[in-house]
Amino acid sequence: MNNISRRGFMKGAAATTLLAGTSLPVLAQGEKLRVGVIHMGAISDTGWEYFQAQAWRALQAEFPDQVEVTVLENIAQIQDGERLFRQLATQGHRLLFGTTFSHYASLRKLAPTLPNSHFECCAGIEAGDNLGVFEAKHHEGTYLTGIAAGRTTKSNILGWVGAFPVPQVIYSLNAFMLGARSVNPDVVLKVVWVNAWVDPAKERDAVAALVAQGADVISGSPNTPVQGLAAEEHGVWAIGSTGDFSAYVQRGQLVSFELDWSAAHIEAARAVLDGTWTPTARWRGLGPGGFVKMTTASPELPASVAAEMAAAEAAIVAGTLNPFAGPLKNQAGVEQVAAGTTMTEDEIKGMTWLVEGVQGTLPTG
Repeated sequence: MNNISRRGFMKGAAATTLLAGTSLPVLAQGEKLRVGVIHMGAISDTGWEYFQAQAWRALQAEFPDQVEVTVLENIAQIQDGERLFRQLATQGHRLLFGTTFSHYASLRKLAPTLPNSHFECCAGIEAGDNLGVFEAKHHEGTYLTGIAAGRTTKSNILGWVGAFPVPQVIYSLNAFMLGARSVNPDVVLKVVWVNAWVDPAKERDAVAALVAQGADVISGSPNTPVQGLAAEEHGVWAIGSTGDFSAYVQRGQLVSFELDWSAAHIEAARAVLDGTWTPTARWRGLGPGGFVKMTTASPELPASVAAEMAAAEAAIVAGTLNPFAGPLKNQAGVEQVAAGTTMTEDEIKGMTWLVEGVQGTLPTG
């Protein structure tokens, strides 16, 4: 179970009928809602675990007198996480959060057996019996940063450091390319895969390889400052993808967006407090209550480009711009999305092909 991949789970999982979930009794007067959160890694001042921690901190700030949060960090082994989720539930924590897709299989198994608590999993695939899930539309952020990259590049070669070839990464890099080509049809995107979410040595090597191939703006899926620092050292621009790393990449970060899971935590806690919680699946991007937030931009980014990005953001939020609206072709030039149509959410979530202009292949196995 420790080695389960998102793609493998989607292939092997049977179709699930969503169950309504039994609401817990409303808390007694003066009784606090006990919330449990488990992090697989250590909480630091940046990266995935940091943004997960920002969410439960926002929850505490929203309900300072009504909620008590217990946080366990650096629980790397899946079996330890399962044991601790069960322990937290039996100790009276009535709302429990898994902070990564790696928790998803465990929570699908545990949640139906622990009806005195409700469960939520970040990056889970679909809601189930007593289990809600929430995920970000990363591609809305990468589409906007692609606009900045397309306008900024002088070589017309962009670079992407790929973590794993899972749909979340594939649709993110595709949207980055589409955003860039929306303003610069001559641009191409080269991809180097590191097959790791966090591996500083591999990330640095990937950036060096992309720069050697002519890339002068680098983005990617590992959500640490490493690739940005490496890009800065090579004298090319970096994109803060799923994190604002300008505190570290002080000269070379062009633009950034980050993930904000606060709404998911606050909404779930409010529903448990009200006795109205039900398992739901939330997939949100930009806009109020969304999970994607545009953050800093370099002073060197022209005002005209910032205005283009802002206009595209407003259109995405309004529903008048969809990054995956046709016509779209794959790398071989074969049409995948016809003109006048857009990809459905399920099609985006299951994306396994690269758009025209992306140079690189998807690893197999």
